[in-house]
Amino acid sequence: MESPERTVDQVVLILTTTPNVVTSTVHDRMPVILDPDNYDLWLDPGMTNVDAVSEMFKPFDARLMRCYPISTRINHVANDDEECSRPVEDAPIQNRLFA
Repeated sequence: MESPERTVDQVVLILTTTPNVVTSTVHDRMPVILDPDNYDLWLDPGMTNVDAVSEMFKPFDARLMRCYPISTRINHVANDDEECSRPVEDAPIQNRLFA
């Protein structure tokens, strides 16, 4: 017999938008990054202002972002620590297969 109690499943959703100049070199879209000033508005269940939501979906200000190479450790799901996002030096680009 099913319980009449309402259950809530956990759901993760990543909203994307057009990329800014920082992320456009990597991909044709980027995650929506909310300004902390908009957190309460975003979480307000009574908010129905479509224009306000559309404004929040604009690409994040690129001047507030950094872009740097990171380790390939990020490619393995078992690696879930700060080391994955630490900057690494660029490896020299090899022009020829055999030197």
